[in-house]
Amino acid sequence: MGKIMNFTGTVLKNLFSKPVTINYPAEPMEYPERSRGHIEIDMDDCVLCGLCSRSCPSGALTVDREAGKWSIDRFDCVQCGYCVEKCPKSCLSIVPGYQEPLPDKTVDVFEKPVAAAPAGGQGSGGASGGGNFPQADLDVCVFCTLCARKCPAEAITVDRVEKKWELNRDECLSCGLCAQSCPKKCIAMVD
Repeated sequence: MGKIMNFTGTVLKNLFSKPVTINYPAEPMEYPERSRGHIEIDMDDCVLCGLCSRSCPSGALTVDREAGKWSIDRFDCVQCGYCVEKCPKSCLSIVPGYQEPLPDKTVDVFEKPVAAAPAGGQGSGGASGGGNFPQADLDVCVFCTLCARKCPAEAITVDRVEKKWELNRDECLSCGLCAQSCPKKCIAMVD
């Protein structure tokens, strides 16, 4: 009899309290602070440098510069946020909430919008079609080679002995990572 009385208190408490669960999806889910959510990309700002895919520990991201495609396998993504931290253009973000579950494993593919070529025929810009390229002030440069080491496309060559700094414009992604990493701030992104 004593066991039934202990249980009666719990029944009465649950009878007059709010439900623990919510009526999802009829009621929107309120995600707790620090929930990871999912990765979103702004393809207009993306330069397809590939730093996000290189920093992804699970290999969920793929960047195809030639085809202009960025893809994510949502099932493999662990929402760690490394790709967001590494993106030089800040075109990746973690958005609260999760993707709607699907019956099959899918890969989300995003394509870079193709810019129309100018009337002259050739587009100005590197592989990304950006048009802004790094230019070093060699009077300030100490030829530390940090810009060349940070370049995801290996478009910068620095020779410390001969005091040369060269840029391969065809390979340059116009990401600006070299300018951000320069300790002397002698690199500027110019047209």
